[in-house]
Amino acid sequence: MRNLISGIMVTAGALSLMGEIPAGYYRELEGKSGEELKAAVRKVAIPEDFVSIAYGDGTTSFKTWQAFEFTDIRMIQGRKAWWDMYSNKLVYVESGHNSLNIEHSVANSWWGGKEGSEAAYQDLFHLNPSNSDANNAKSNNPIGIVGGNPAFDNGLVLIGAPAAGYGGGASKVFEPADEYKGDFARAYLYILTAYDAIPWKTDKGGEALYTITDGTIDLQPWAASMLLKWAAEDPVDDKELNRNEQIYGIQKNRNPFIDFPSLAEYIWGDRKGSAFTLEGNAADAVNRPADPAVQDARLTDVNTYAADYWGSRNLVFDIAEGDLWISLDGGSYQRYGDRISIPAGTVNGETHIVKAYAMKETGGKNLRSSVVTVTMTAKDPSVTDYSTSVWTPAATGDAIDPESLYVIISADNRHVMGCTFQSNGFMPDCGSAEYRNQDMDSEITVIPNESAVVRFRTAGASAYTMQVLDVHGNSKGYWTSTAAKKMNLDPNQGTSAGVKVLGDGTVEIDFGSTPGKLCYNKSQPRFLNYTSSQGKVMLYRLKGSDDTGSGVDETIRDDEPVVVDGRDIIVPAGGVVYDLNGRRVSGIGLQPGIYVAVKANGEAVKVYIR
Repeated sequence: MRNLISGIMVTAGALSLMGEIPAGYYRELEGKSGEELKAAVRKVAIPEDFVSIAYGDGTTSFKTWQAFEFTDIRMIQGRKAWWDMYSNKLVYVESGHNSLNIEHSVANSWWGGKEGSEAAYQDLFHLNPSNSDANNAKSNNPIGIVGGNPAFDNGLVLIGAPAAGYGGGASKVFEPADEYKGDFARAYLYILTAYDAIPWKTDKGGEALYTITDGTIDLQPWAASMLLKWAAEDPVDDKELNRNEQIYGIQKNRNPFIDFPSLAEYIWGDRKGSAFTLEGNAADAVNRPADPAVQDARLTDVNTYAADYWGSRNLVFDIAEGDLWISLDGGSYQRYGDRISIPAGTVNGETHIVKAYAMKETGGKNLRSSVVTVTMTAKDPSVTDYSTSVWTPAATGDAIDPESLYVIISADNRHVMGCTFQSNGFMPDCGSAEYRNQDMDSEITVIPNESAVVRFRTAGASAYTMQVLDVHGNSKGYWTSTAAKKMNLDPNQGTSAGVKVLGDGTVEIDFGSTPGKLCYNKSQPRFLNYTSSQGKVMLYRLKGSDDTGSGVDETIRDDEPVVVDGRDIIVPAGGVVYDLNGRRVSGIGLQPGIYVAVKANGEAVKVYIR
């Protein structure tokens, strides 16, 4: 085995998909059974020329995060995003990976981490990008099936007390999503076979899954049965085959349980004791149906959408194959055509949660797509709402206007500061904004409903207090702070700050040497004042606003026009745009047709986009 920690040169050609197993790679397995077969699997899994790349993020060397750019990437809206099997949080590669961890699916504390086995610690076959919150919740809990009410549920993974027969005595287990259970099962089978003789512990949580005999590990019967079941129910797909090929290009080894899915049955299952043969057992990709797409809704995270409406609304899905199954507000899933009627929106802010997936029969199995979640929010057109207004970036040299409204954006991932104060003293990251033509250097056209809108009140020469409001213009309070990493929202007064737009387009909001500057914490996504180095922030100003600086209530002049700019309809602050089916639309990049723009004062204007 070679330990490669620096100086590696990886080219696209070296990591291209090979399409087939290298000739002779698995000849050691042919005709073997029992312990002899398991020993042969161990030998081919970690060959003599195995390359162990260093763990972490390399600047002058190729490490785990550089490998993930080949193994764990998917395209979302035409941009590269990290493929996180632990959460639906959308993190684009261009934004970095500060909110993500490198997660060991098989907890490294079970064998003493890097000191116990550096090769196992660094092996890409059980390393994945993971949302930090999910990673922390998973901890070193064994894999299993959660029963009852989970302690952690982020919409993709569950962590909680195990169901009867699925825990081996553990108080908590980690359960992945159905569409990834086979991936995790094959990773576990690989690690527990390839590294069965490293110093596994009996007091770190893994003992719920395995037993140790004469220094060698093996799965407990309940764990073997569950993993084999998961591997069968979630068969190898293109994602897993491609990842196997990419890792082969990096580590010079392969996961036998991906290349030959039935191999596990010869070691732990119904074929145990039978001679294994390569012929007829190689994997063919069995792909789940594509995830449903949602019409007239905004993507906020992976398979997560938001849409606004008022009155009646049909929510329409596009599916490429299979049948569409939908659940409304936690009800049971039922089969639909391509749409569901949402209960009429009559109360501003009322929400309905729609979940949907596609299901098809493939290879004798009923396989479903990932679950898509849509949050439908009723928006009364008579209520001020800045979530679909146009916001323009503050430029170098721009003066802060006390009569204007702004939103605060992370300069790293362009996420928006939320308006709901968190009890442990920070303002949340409420997700991404939507930019004109998906160009993050252009204007913002939609902000999340949970966004903070801020106004800078004059507090002296070149000094301001910062008032935080919600998207309806309701005051949440003034930013106050007396120390770094501590803040609150006071209903009446705030801490004075200097505010200026810098040469790189970011903004400095400086509360003084003790509280520090308002920044974005990239590793724990949040907005807070720091004296240490953190992520920079940007300001976007409400475009065309003409408010009176009156605080909560915004005065809208009745004579302000509705403006048509190409295929954009720009309405005065508080106004909205509807299509002729009564569906609320953003007003940006519209298709040709007739639309109705409604001002905040109730005046309706018919607009024709050519």
